[in-house]
Amino acid sequence: MRRSAGLPVSDPSYQRGVQYLLNTQLEDGSWHVRTRAAGFQPYFDNGFPHGVDQWISAAGTSLATIALTLATPPAGTHAAAGARAQR
Repeated sequence: MRRSAGLPVSDPSYQRGVQYLLNTQLEDGSWHVRTRAAGFQPYFDNGFPHGVDQWISAAGTSLATIALTLATPPAGTHAAAGARAQR
């Protein structure tokens, strides 16, 4: 199976990216991304973790989740069972 990067999911480079995402995911299921934007709006807590970084962290968490979803073999396949065992 190929994804938008043009590499098969089994390619070592692709798998390193998947492992990076899995290794950097936090216990609460999110990824913390530090904001680089100038603070021109007043802070508003929306309930997502990471305080003033919550908006960019929510976006980063969404993108990481999409990437992991695309890398996951369809349920019921032999590859899917192997991927779950490696986590």
